[in-house]
Amino acid sequence: MCRYSLPRGVRAAFALGFAVLLAPSRAGADPAPTVEWNPAWPKFRPAEVAVTGAMTLQLASALFLYPQPKRNWEGGILFDDPVRNVLRLHTRSARESASRSSDVIYYALAAYPILDATLVAGVVHGSSEVMVQLLAMDLEAFAFSGAIALTAEKLGRVRPEDRGCQSDPHYSKDCGNDAQLNSSFMSGHTTMAFTGAGLICAHHLHLPLYGGGAPDTLTCVAALGAASAAGAMRVMADKHYSTDVLLGMSVGLFSGYGLPALLHYRHGGGAGQASLLPAFHSVRTGVDAVLAPSFGPGVAGVTLVGTF
Repeated sequence: MCRYSLPRGVRAAFALGFAVLLAPSRAGADPAPTVEWNPAWPKFRPAEVAVTGAMTLQLASALFLYPQPKRNWEGGILFDDPVRNVLRLHTRSARESASRSSDVIYYALAAYPILDATLVAGVVHGSSEVMVQLLAMDLEAFAFSGAIALTAEKLGRVRPEDRGCQSDPHYSKDCGNDAQLNSSFMSGHTTMAFTGAGLICAHHLHLPLYGGGAPDTLTCVAALGAASAAGAMRVMADKHYSTDVLLGMSVGLFSGYGLPALLHYRHGGGAGQASLLPAFHSVRTGVDAVLAPSFGPGVAGVTLVGTF
């Protein structure tokens, strides 16, 4: 059987995040905070519009114009093979189930920030200004991640499942499909899942979309846990090596959390506290913590690191 610690890691992150920030959130829960754009935060700039447009064109070119990737790079590097040996599922039905589950998380995390902006900020809180800014940041982050991920796929790294296909032509439905088998680098599912999770964290940790405190914090923790699960499932399904997933995590978090934090949220009300990872601070307990994905042989999840 394949053993992995994803559920334990996700549960631990939920528990720690809740314990750290529940007390201060209750203390400030009355009156309920309003959702409004901080005047100190720069609004979406013309330069960002230009960059978003350029990245969208690059994404479309990689998707529709670039040739299919060739077999240029085979095999694992660093700890790829040990991680694959631990996490890879050993039946086709199990691998396909993991792949479908990662699809669900991928689409859910891609849609969630858009729904937050339109339904929560725009409809529930009635702030069209916040809605427009959130949507602009969302589109910028997804364009940036998508362009990088789709372009990287053209480098032609062979998926690990090709090893199984060589000995069993029924190992995967992609056996014989070179366009699919040569697209391992990097994990697009993981990249976009962490982009969505990063956006969720950036918006919920700076705006009280769900009232502030624990509800918004736990939304971030849950999103990062789901994105970590998607990344682990790509290895379990034998679709990607762990290094494909780790690079996807890094690009996704930078695009989803780093760009909004550095370009907008770091200004005013805590300037100088900019971080490329979701950061938490408890006024009551004095706890500072950073939430980060963790991935390695036999472990996949999210980790909360802080000073107490």
